[in-house]
Amino acid sequence: MSGANKNKDKLNIAIYRDLCNFISDKFLRKFRDENGQEISQNQYAIKCGLSSSTISKIKESEGYDIPFSTILSICLFEKISLAQLFKEFEKEYGSRLDS
Repeated sequence: MSGANKNKDKLNIAIYRDLCNFISDKFLRKFRDENGQEISQNQYAIKCGLSSSTISKIKESEGYDIPFSTILSICLFEKISLAQLFKEFEKEYGSRLDS
């Protein structure tokens, strides 16, 4: 693997980590249902159409290669557009994305 590819891989890993951390901080610290009531991680996962283990992966500090469909599922449940989510993500992590 060339040096350029290694750098690109490192950047991708960092972006996935930051994106998972952002989603975790925004939605996954305390799980809430549609009425704002606190619920379990398993209940939240079911409402999003995801597995509890997927939620656990997102919450890990090192993040993971989060599928776009997982991001969409969370956004649909949280009633936030993808555009808004990524706008907020870029505002918070944008300086890191340019590295």
